[in-house]
Amino acid sequence: MQIKTMAGTALVPTLSRIVLGITFILSGWFFCFEKIDFSAQDMAIFQGTSLASTDAPASGDSSSDRALAVNRLILHFHAWDLDNWAQPLGWATAIFQLFAGGMMLLGLLTRIAALGLAVLIAGAFYQVTLSQNGMFEMNPFHWRLDSGMWYAIISQAALFVLAIGLLLTGGGPMCMDRVLWNRQHHGATATKTKKGEAGE
Repeated sequence: MQIKTMAGTALVPTLSRIVLGITFILSGWFFCFEKIDFSAQDMAIFQGTSLASTDAPASGDSSSDRALAVNRLILHFHAWDLDNWAQPLGWATAIFQLFAGGMMLLGLLTRIAALGLAVLIAGAFYQVTLSQNGMFEMNPFHWRLDSGMWYAIISQAALFVLAIGLLLTGGGPMCMDRVLWNRQHHGATATKTKKGEAGE
């Protein structure tokens, strides 16, 4: 096998799965289990609506400026006027990132996980990175002036390309998909062969 063929069919998909897997396992873990600081205004939203996670602190709590990071996702969905859907969507997004990252590392249902991650990345890119941060109102040649936003744009674009690549090509040779589907294929082939021999 030529080096460029091996790189395109084996190395690149495997590295893409590793990058996406680690990225989204860490991201999902952060949102599901880590507590972070929130502003008083954010905490007021938590305490004044039914959208806050059950782990959001109640009024008068001495640690009232800290809550699970998933509440950041809930705030984003709340800002999109999703109201009662904000909390379930926030948790679904956090949990999906955790499981999709694991699926990527294992190479299990790679194309399905890649499709879900591509949709998630595209939504976050458009609604959060560009829209909520006012990037559409700026001259694109001035985006680089905001280093944080610039690196967010570049990293999300790169992750989106990796996800689309896996959606189109699959997870490569070193993945659970290959093991599972090859077994099924070989099993079906063996069954057909036996039936053919019996017919003769």
